[in-house]
Amino acid sequence: MGQDYPATPVVAKAAAKKAPVNPVVAKAAAKKAKEYNPTKATLVQPVRTDSPRQTMKTFLRLTGELEVAVLAYRRFRNRLNFERIRILGPEFMELLDLSEVPKASRWEVGGDTSTFLLDILGRVELPTLNEIPDAAAFDGIKPAQWRIPGTPLKIVRVANGVREGEFLFSARTVDVAPIFHKRTANLPLRSDIGIVSWYEALLQGTGPMVPMGFIRAIPESLTGVWLDTPIWKGGIVLVLVLITVSLLLLWHKGLRRYKPKNRAARVFRRSMTPIAIIAAVLSLKAFVSYQIEITGRFAAIFDGTATVVVYLSAVLVFWLLLAMVSELIIQSPKIQDDSLDANLLRLGARIVSFLGALLILAIAGQDLGLPVFSIIAGLGIGGIAVALAIRPTLENLISGVILYLDRPVKVGDYCGFGDQTGTIEHIGMRATRIRTLDRTLISVPNSVFADKEIENWAHCDKRQIRTVIGLRYETEPDQLRHVLAKLREMFVAHPRIEPETVRVRFVGYGTSSLDVEIRVYALTREWNDFFAIREDVLMRANDIVRGSGSGFAFPSQTVYMRRDEGLDADRGNEAVEQVQAWRRSDILPFPEHSSARAEQLSGTLDYPPRGSPDAKQPPAPNAGYIEPISAPLENEEDKSASETVIGSISSTRARLRPDTNGRL
Repeated sequence: MGQDYPATPVVAKAAAKKAPVNPVVAKAAAKKAKEYNPTKATLVQPVRTDSPRQTMKTFLRLTGELEVAVLAYRRFRNRLNFERIRILGPEFMELLDLSEVPKASRWEVGGDTSTFLLDILGRVELPTLNEIPDAAAFDGIKPAQWRIPGTPLKIVRVANGVREGEFLFSARTVDVAPIFHKRTANLPLRSDIGIVSWYEALLQGTGPMVPMGFIRAIPESLTGVWLDTPIWKGGIVLVLVLITVSLLLLWHKGLRRYKPKNRAARVFRRSMTPIAIIAAVLSLKAFVSYQIEITGRFAAIFDGTATVVVYLSAVLVFWLLLAMVSELIIQSPKIQDDSLDANLLRLGARIVSFLGALLILAIAGQDLGLPVFSIIAGLGIGGIAVALAIRPTLENLISGVILYLDRPVKVGDYCGFGDQTGTIEHIGMRATRIRTLDRTLISVPNSVFADKEIENWAHCDKRQIRTVIGLRYETEPDQLRHVLAKLREMFVAHPRIEPETVRVRFVGYGTSSLDVEIRVYALTREWNDFFAIREDVLMRANDIVRGSGSGFAFPSQTVYMRRDEGLDADRGNEAVEQVQAWRRSDILPFPEHSSARAEQLSGTLDYPPRGSPDAKQPPAPNAGYIEPISAPLENEEDKSASETVIGSISSTRARLRPDTNGRL
C-alpha cells in the first residue's frame, strides 16, 4: 500500500552530534544497537496505515528503531551502520501524504517533514494507543480524520489515488509541521540517546565518507545556517560543482580533438558530452544527498537545478541518438547521402526527436511541480492561435512528406517547375534548394514546390529532336519528294535515332518557304550526348538538301517585272458553265455534297500515290511505323468493329480504284 521511495530520505541521515547520555540508558541502548537488525525488523513489522492508531504505532516504533540505529552509528561510523539508518527513511515517508509535492523534491521535503514530526511528537504529550481511534470508529464518516491533541497535525484517510483508504499524515503537514516545530522548539525532547533536537542533529550530520575529524575541525562561524543548510556544507557543494564543471569542460575539449570521417560518428561524438553531463550530475547529486546531507531550501534549489540539467541533457541525447540512427541507416549502400530518402530519414528523425523532446520536457515540468499537462489541456484559444501561427511550417512539413511518398524528383534530378529549371540539390524539412543553369541557388518552400507542375527531365528514356526546315519555293515537287525520302532514310539508318518514331513530313506553305517538319527521338538521356546527336543529324540534313539541288529559304521578297497576261478566260468560262450545270441539275455541292455523290467519291484518289510500293494493294492495318495514341484494344467487340471498318475501307478502295485511263 505504500509509495515507492528510494532509500535516501533526509530524516534517515540523523547522525546526531554527541550529547550527554544517561549511563543506564546508554548501556541499554548500546545492547539494543548491537542486536539491532534493520532488515529483520522491517520484515517482521511492516508499515501499517489502516487506521490512525496503526499509523501512530508505526511512527513510534520507527522512532525507537532510529534511536538505536543512530547510537550504533555513533559508536562505529561505517557504511553498515549508516545503512541501518537509511533503511528506516522510506518507512517514515510511508506515513506521509506527499502527493502534492513535486517529484523532484519529494525525497528532501519528505525527509524534512519527517524530521519535524520526530521533534514535535517527541515533545508534546501524546495519548495512549488505546485512546487513538481505529478504523471502525470512522465507518460511514466522511471525511475520516483524526487530529493529534494539542497540535494542528491530522491523520486523514486518503480518498483517491494509489493509496486510497490509507490513514496518513495529511498533505498540509508539509506546510504546518515547520511552523509548529518552531513553537515547540523550547520543549524537551524525549530521547533515550540524549538527542536534543532531531532537526539540529540533521543539520550537521554527514555520511560515513566524511571523516569525523573534519567535522570537528570546522570553525564555529561556518556552522551557521544559510538557506536551511550549514554554511560549510553549502561551500563544499559549490566546490564540488566547480570541480565537476571543470572536468566536463576538459572532457568536451578532449572530444573535439577527435575528428570523425562520417556523419554518424560526428553525431555520436557530440552525444558523448550530454551523456557525461547526465552521469556527472547524477553522481554528484547522489554524493551530496548521501554524504554531505544538505537540507531545506538549499537542497530544494540544488535538486531542482540538477533535475533541469539532467532533463535538458536527456533531450539533447535523445535528439542526437535518433540523428545517429538515421545516419547509420543512410550509410547503408542503398541510400545516397544527398538523396530524397536520406533527407526524409533525417526529417523523420527530427520530427520524432522534437516530439520526444516535448514529452521529456513535460515530464521534467511535472517533476518540478509545474502542472504541464493541465496547462496543455487548457490551452483552448491559445492553442488555436499557436496552430495558426505554425500553419506555414506544417504545410511545408506535410509537403515534404508528400514529396517523399510521391517521389516526383530526387536529389540530382534536372527538372522544370513554373518558369524555372535546374538541378535538385537538397530537399529539406521546410524548403527545396535548386541550382539553376546560371548557377544561382533557388530555395522554394515545399508547399509551393509540391503544388507546381514539375517536369522531370531525369526520367526521360529518350530525348526528342524537333525542328522545321524551310525549302525555297523554287523547289520542284519531285525535288521535295527526294528530300523527304532521303531524310527519312538517314534517320532510320542512324544508330542513335529510334527508327520506329521517325516522322519527316511536308507540313505547309510558309510565308517564304516550303516547311518540312522533323520529329525524331535520340536514344540518350544525357544532355551533352543529345546535343552531339542533334548536331550530327542536322548537318546530315543540310547535306541532303544541298544534294537534292534545293536550298534553305530565308525571309525574302521577289519582285517580277513582267506584263500582266490576265486570267485564263477559256478555263474560267468552263468553270462557270460547270457550276451553272450543277445548279440546273440540282446537284450544286453547297453547303455539302449529296450522300450519293459523297459515297461515289469516297476513296477514289490514288493514295498511296501511284508508283509507291503500297499503290497496287491496300496496306495492312499494322504496316509501317505506328505511334499509338491509346492502349491496345482488349475488348473482342472493339476489335471486331475495328476490323469491320478497315475491311470496308479496303473494299471501297478496291471497287473505286481508277483504271489505266483514269476512269472509275
